[in-house]
Amino acid sequence: MENSYKTSVLKLLKARNVTERSFEETIKYANKLLEKLDYLQKANAHKNFQTFVSDQDSPGVADHFGDPGQRANCENLQKSLAESHAKISKLAEQVINLKDTLDTKNLLVTKQSSELDKFQVELRSSQELVRNLKSELTCLKNALQSKSDDYTVLNISHSCIENKKNELEIENRKLRSQLSKYEGEREVFLRTESEKNFLQTENKKLKAQIEEFQELKERCLNVESQLNDLEIENKKLKSQITMLKETREHSLRSGSVESIGSADGGNSKKVARTAKVEGSLSSSRPSSSKTTHVHSKSPFPDKRTISFVAHDSEVNALMWYPDPTYLITAGADRRLKLWEISESDAKLLNSARDCNSSILSIDIDNKASTVLCASSDFSSRLWDISGFKLGHTLTGHSGKVMSAKFVKESDNIITGSLDKTVKLWGKNKTLCTLTFSSESPVNDVVSRDSSTIISGHADRKIRFWDIRAKKPTKTIDTSGAVTSLDVSKHLLLASEQGGGLKLFDLRTFKELMSMIEANFKIVCSWTRAKFSPDIKYCCCGSDNGSVFIWNCGTGALERELKGHDSTVISCSWSICGSYLATCETNRKCIIWSKLK
Repeated sequence: MENSYKTSVLKLLKARNVTERSFEETIKYANKLLEKLDYLQKANAHKNFQTFVSDQDSPGVADHFGDPGQRANCENLQKSLAESHAKISKLAEQVINLKDTLDTKNLLVTKQSSELDKFQVELRSSQELVRNLKSELTCLKNALQSKSDDYTVLNISHSCIENKKNELEIENRKLRSQLSKYEGEREVFLRTESEKNFLQTENKKLKAQIEEFQELKERCLNVESQLNDLEIENKKLKSQITMLKETREHSLRSGSVESIGSADGGNSKKVARTAKVEGSLSSSRPSSSKTTHVHSKSPFPDKRTISFVAHDSEVNALMWYPDPTYLITAGADRRLKLWEISESDAKLLNSARDCNSSILSIDIDNKASTVLCASSDFSSRLWDISGFKLGHTLTGHSGKVMSAKFVKESDNIITGSLDKTVKLWGKNKTLCTLTFSSESPVNDVVSRDSSTIISGHADRKIRFWDIRAKKPTKTIDTSGAVTSLDVSKHLLLASEQGGGLKLFDLRTFKELMSMIEANFKIVCSWTRAKFSPDIKYCCCGSDNGSVFIWNCGTGALERELKGHDSTVISCSWSICGSYLATCETNRKCIIWSKLK
């Protein structure tokens, strides 16, 4: 209502201005002409008066006013008239100045009226905006009311859910306590089962050895019985010989030669038979020693005992549990699997699939309680071995994580990625405490000790990093892209893509030997080479499906194990060194054992 009243008043004022100021310019111009006319008339009258005064001062006029009193009055009147004319001229000038100021004021009034029109337009637009804002405000109030209603409903539902959550947490605690009990019982059961299996295998070995010893004992008993028989027979022969000597002496004395000849012939037969038995005994002894030599063990696993399909696609990594009865495998099907290995079969015990892409490497901590894996989904993960439950996920790389390892003599973790970085993760297994940046993608990482990290790169370099100094310390050049590293004491084993294996001395950082073979070729950047537990041998898989075993002391190729159908990716020795596990890109794993 107030706005409508103002607009109506403004309209009336504008209409009045239009009616009153339509002839304003012409009137102003006429007023100026009239003012000039008045001014000219007054000036003309003043000039006429001055001429009249001058005529009065002349002698003729003085004669006309003969009386001196009249002349003085006339002079006074002339002076007052002159003063009044001067005042009139000043007032006329003031009137002209005031009219000029009035004109300027009128101009200002016209400008202000134009500005007033603009402001009125703006006022109308602002009024429309206010109306729109008021409508929006009402809509927002309605929406706010609906949101408040929803909020009250959500509060009620949240309280109900929170109550359910509290109940579930109580139930979860109970279940966790029960689960911890069951896990403890299961660990005890697994330990007893592993000990049982180990004892069974040891028992079988001992039984085989006992059977061998029994056979040897029987042979020894037979030999002893033969020796006893021979000793008895020898005693008899000796007694007979003494008797023959006595009879011979007696016959010589008596001169009976025939009896001596007959007795000597019988004695020679008996002596020949005795030599024949001793020859058979001596021939039996080397044969027994030969059999014991045949049953001696091979120095490394080279007998294919078990072959099984482990995954639905490529098997990228495997590792023995400290107990050689269990094997852990991982592959491109994003699964992590635990196998129980017997003498003739592999049984799947547990499986986990929590990765979003293929797994490229695995490692087990010193306590044999946690499995660490590196994945192609730019992260690494930790699993609890007892229940194969996902623990922590390490995220921070911007490329495939090619390798993840536990640091020796420490609780830390190191990871290497194709984003050209090596990261160190703290004790809580979730926080990255240190990042080393390199110039090339990282294919594998290992730790020499708790303060030194070694990384193998695609730019044919091996780099050493100091954790305490937080900087690189040494670089070794190789002839090919480094696909894997393995450290044992003061030796470093490196595999090169397309080439062979190289052995370095970590005390002098110099190459000791290079192990190359014509049929040996590495094609995958995650192919892994490993030392044997006694560091006497090393092995690595090849593109032709073979596993090559070299002697680390001489650099000579000891054996080429054939059995795979496709490229061999990874291999792992058991702690005892009696078993070797290998995997390929065609889903298969093979267990090799020592040949007896």
